[in-house]
Amino acid sequence: MTHEKFDPSKLEKLNDPARLARMEPQRIWDAAGIANPCVVVEIGAGTGIFAEAFTKFAPEAPIYAVDTEPLMIGWMEAHRAPALGGRLIPLLATDKRVPLPDGKADVVFMIDLHHELNSPDATYAEVYRLLASGRKVVVVDWLRDNEPGGPPQEIRASKEEITATLERTGFKNVAAHTGPARHSLITAVK
Repeated sequence: MTHEKFDPSKLEKLNDPARLARMEPQRIWDAAGIANPCVVVEIGAGTGIFAEAFTKFAPEAPIYAVDTEPLMIGWMEAHRAPALGGRLIPLLATDKRVPLPDGKADVVFMIDLHHELNSPDATYAEVYRLLASGRKVVVVDWLRDNEPGGPPQEIRASKEEITATLERTGFKNVAAHTGPARHSLITAVK
């Protein structure tokens, strides 16, 4: 399967308010099943639209909005972080390394990112490293549904492929949930 990174010059597409309505951040948050997390991480945060929504559900926790694209980090620093009083922390990473300590996160979210990964096993191994023992990753990604819109069908992964990747990298209790429209929603525990 080939992978295709999001074109950062189209970042305003990520900020469409209708996207939040379709994607249901509350449903994504609830899948984590964690009350009062100390640290939340979103990998592939883009413009931080979901990271910002998550600040409402975790009013005391810092939210690390991680991305590999400097343009996205700069956009979040200019537009999201100031309005959230430092609770949203944009963080530049590489494809294989997030600059946070082992076991730092209570929950890691990956929304519409799996289909962009060049090395899913390496990325999920890094997520595993970031999570505290017994904590969850929540993966939301486009279904293969032959409907128009979204990334090309040939780069989308099935629920089974995502589940297999999570299991290969050491996660347990991998479970599929009812996701937002046209998306899979999968959780797994470290």
